Amino acid sequence: MGDYTISRYTSLFTTKRNNTDEFLIYSSITNCFINVSEDVFQKINLARKNGNINKSLFSKNTFEFLKEAKIIVAPTADDAFVRQCEIDTYISNYASSHMSLSLAPTSSCNFVCPYCYEKSKPNNTMSDSAIDSLIKFINGHEQVKTVGITWYGGEPLVAFETIKKIVERIDSDCRTKLISQDIVTNGYNFNDKVIEFFKCHPLNRIQITIDGPEEEHNKLRKLANGKGTYNRIISNISSIIQGLPDTHVVIRVNIGKDNQDGYSILCKELQERFPNKISVYPGFIRIHDENQTHLVCDSMEQKDAIAFYEKLENEGSINIDYYPHLCQKRGCVATCSTAYVVGPLGELYKCWNDMGNEEMIVGNIASEKLIRPDLYNQYMVEGPWISDDDCKKCFFLPICSGGCAWQRVRNKFHGGLYNFCSIYKEGGIDKFLKLYYNKSIALNKKS
Repeated sequence: MGDYTISRYTSLFTTKRNNTDEFLIYSSITNCFINVSEDVFQKINLARKNGNINKSLFSKNTFEFLKEAKIIVAPTADDAFVRQCEIDTYISNYASSHMSLSLAPTSSCNFVCPYCYEKSKPNNTMSDSAIDSLIKFINGHEQVKTVGITWYGGEPLVAFETIKKIVERIDSDCRTKLISQDIVTNGYNFNDKVIEFFKCHPLNRIQITIDGPEEEHNKLRKLANGKGTYNRIISNISSIIQGLPDTHVVIRVNIGKDNQDGYSILCKELQERFPNKISVYPGFIRIHDENQTHLVCDSMEQKDAIAFYEKLENEGSINIDYYPHLCQKRGCVATCSTAYVVGPLGELYKCWNDMGNEEMIVGNIASEKLIRPDLYNQYMVEGPWISDDDCKKCFFLPICSGGCAWQRVRNKFHGGLYNFCSIYKEGGIDKFLKLYYNKSIALNKKS
């Protein structure tokens, strides 16, 4: 074995431009994407097959560049990277100084959306006694110094007065400092009174769902009385941008198999109305079977999401960012020891998907002891990517968040058949990078 080898995080592929072969190399560990000569390409390909590198085949500058890009690495480098990722994940998952709460002040909602997975769940709102227990629960974690809250529901702003009470009680009665707030909302009740409150208690991020242009949205996301909601939401977004300029506004567009055409139309409308003020992304609708083991046929699976992106690219109507991003954190509420989803009755879950399911309650804010330590431990030990040997060997690890912990636990313990791999793996990284490469060439020509 030589002193160097080709990293397993290196992908080689070719594309054609103007009937000429282009030779491309991508490194997922550095997120580096380069065009090389055929000679260099073939030498790297040969070195990969041989298992070692003859350093003399490359010029000094080329060799050093390939080392810096981590295309060429020491034989132990890739395994060392995985171990470092494992350590980073353990440290993040078991850090005790920060508490993350996904808090549902109510399970009620003012909308009646046909695809909502919460529509069959009871309507409850957090009581004053439950708020007292929440404060004691936070203070009971003596090592916790900071708290972050994601307001969730139901529709959290249906219980806006409850949100106010909780924030004010944390400020006045907790040792810990509330350092971040996000909210997932339908946007309908985000009025001036709400904006004024969050001016004093800043929100980092607001996620609002809009399901296509006005007519389409109003069919899917309407009030219980059948009234449409689009115009009021758009008006509220305008007020949010003006009143909370430091808050990141994200628009999620739920995409199913029968409403894909409206996405690009809505994106154009929103960007024209709020230029450079908001982010828009597609949220693919996933409907689980009754036993929560797989997605039913009406769901948008990976192959459907890929086809959706390809259609947008072929239309050329909106700009899509196909380029991967290095993943800095591989975990979520489900895999962090001081992170919980808190229901309106004070019940504790380890995942948003479990809220309202009594069988998946791990504890309650009124008790120091867990009700289901076995379930808590399943999420903590078997939910992270580090429990999966395939993930440790995977080329996509540096650009993957590790997959859904809920789906991994369902697969391991409940007969689940979920595919939680990266869309880059399912769609072929070369396909996405070729799209990016060709688009970049076209843009460079224009400039």
